[in-house]
Amino acid sequence: FPPMSDSSAVGALAAAGGGVLFASGWLVWIDGVAAAANDYGFGTPGADWVPGILQTVALLMVNAITWSAMADGGFDDSVAQKVKAWVFVSFVFAFSGLIASTYILVRESNSPTAPGSHDSAVRGLLQNLLIFGSSLLFRAGRLSDGD
Repeated sequence: FPPMSDSSAVGALAAAGGGVLFASGWLVWIDGVAAAANDYGFGTPGADWVPGILQTVALLMVNAITWSAMADGGFDDSVAQKVKAWVFVSFVFAFSGLIASTYILVRESNSPTAPGSHDSAVRGLLQNLLIFGSSLLFRAGRLSDGD
């Protein structure tokens, strides 16, 4: 292996950590859905899957662009404006996932729809927090690589 610089080592560690957080988030959610179905016979509604999907799309969106494209030019640069809009929409998706999973948890805490539904809601919020952290960690790792 060729020697790595400090910034590329930090980027590699951030990518590995982000991958572990992302996989852990989906593992927690899928385990919760399977446990609810197995232990309580509760089928998780399709709407409860939406926050995790929004969070995953946000992760892909925020890490698909380079921050240097956003920094280039001022407010009159067409490319920089489009990149800023892209980042804004990606964070709207991310925070929508967090807000929706929090709403689902509060709803299930106040009036559970079925036995085991509260456990799935807790795991849904945990999934969103892990994927959001993963997204930020990926982004921070790419920034340390000079992107």
